[in-house]
Amino acid sequence: MKKVKRKPKSHVQNQPDTRNARLPFIEHLYELRKRLMFIALSVGAWSTAAYFVQQHIVALLLKPAHSQQFIYTSVGGGIDFLFRICIYTGIVCSIPVIIFQILKYLEPLIKKDAMRFMLWGSAVSGVLAVAGIAFGYYVGLPSALHFLLHQFTTDQIHPLLTIQSYMSFVTLYMLGSALLFQGPLLLVLINRVKPLKPSKLLGVERWVILIAFVLGGIMNPSPRWQDQLLLAGPMIGAYQIGIMLVWLANRGQRRPARIVSLREKDNAARAERLAKFQQAQAAYQPRQAAAATPTTTIAPLGAGLAPAAPRKPKAPLTIPVPVRSVAHARPAAPPRPHPPHYAARRDARASMPAQPTPARQIAIEA
Repeated sequence: MKKVKRKPKSHVQNQPDTRNARLPFIEHLYELRKRLMFIALSVGAWSTAAYFVQQHIVALLLKPAHSQQFIYTSVGGGIDFLFRICIYTGIVCSIPVIIFQILKYLEPLIKKDAMRFMLWGSAVSGVLAVAGIAFGYYVGLPSALHFLLHQFTTDQIHPLLTIQSYMSFVTLYMLGSALLFQGPLLLVLINRVKPLKPSKLLGVERWVILIAFVLGGIMNPSPRWQDQLLLAGPMIGAYQIGIMLVWLANRGQRRPARIVSLREKDNAARAERLAKFQQAQAAYQPRQAAAATPTTTIAPLGAGLAPAAPRKPKAPLTIPVPVRSVAHARPAAPPRPHPPHYAARRDARASMPAQPTPARQIAIEA
């Protein structure tokens, strides 16, 4: 006979499932610190890598300015400029990592296929970030710089920009463009946590259009409506793509049979209550119509009744007050005599000569 080898029991089977258990607040803080640490390491690594290709990044960022000259006004201006370039490049390149860590922190709220959704969301986030940066670099940034650098110049007024201000504007502009294109992914993430209805999303679309044009005006303050439409159009299109993704995600989800049966019972109970209400209302309307048309005259109040007899006046209520007689009165107490030493002390005090006060004595001596 062959001996059947028994598999050793793993200690993991005896451990309770803590995925759905509520963790204390301090555990959430530890998890948040862990995710922030990973984000900081990613930004630091990408910033270090950007330091070795800084010349190419600077040339790429200066290209939209064409022949504009820049200065820096302090001794450490060059180091500050280089530091900002590396940090901003590290943040932009770390957007997929940031999205992944955010999804990892929100993993208990995501219902199913958490790891698959996180990997898929991080990849899509990187693609959307690249699309946003390309849109801001090739479409929004040239028109914004042309308006801001040439609209207010005259023969005596010329722009004199520092390299720090220009780089901050360009990098923040492209970073904002990358974040604006994350709208569809944000809608899909919210839909995984709490299901959204496409009809409600379409209901608030007018506010999205307003916000898109406001952001377009901030990114490019040009008065031309073509420039505003060029910037607001992709934002509105991204919102429409997000609504379509939410609709596709919710279409394949089927409710459990128990939920369907409960909803059917609830609808049947509502229909029954509505039928009873309509029946009662139909029975009440004839009665109300009959009560509205009087058939008999109602006599006035008190007609045909004998007048009531007058009431007798009541005697006033008197309360007798007892009066004490003189015999029962308490006699007055005799005056209390003074003690015998009181008179002797009074006579001795009267026989003593008057002592002048210190102020009077000083006045007499003076």
